[in-house]
Amino acid sequence: MRDLAYKVFVDTYRLACRYHFQKLDEGQWESMISDADRILRRYKGTEAEYLFRYLFAGVQSFYEGLQ
Repeated sequence: MRDLAYKVFVDTYRLACRYHFQKLDEGQWESMISDADRILRRYKGTEAEYLFRYLFAGVQSFYEGLQ
């Protein structure tokens, strides 16, 4: 479980880094949501699914604050 949690944290961080922690336009926002959906499918049905959902909710809140 520890390795799985680590992978979720790394995937979430890399997703945020991919968009450079800056204000996103509509196209970038849609692209980020699409990327997050792909990552979520990787963890679907595992204990890590909700961890990713909660972490991504935090990432979304951060980016929404930049808007």
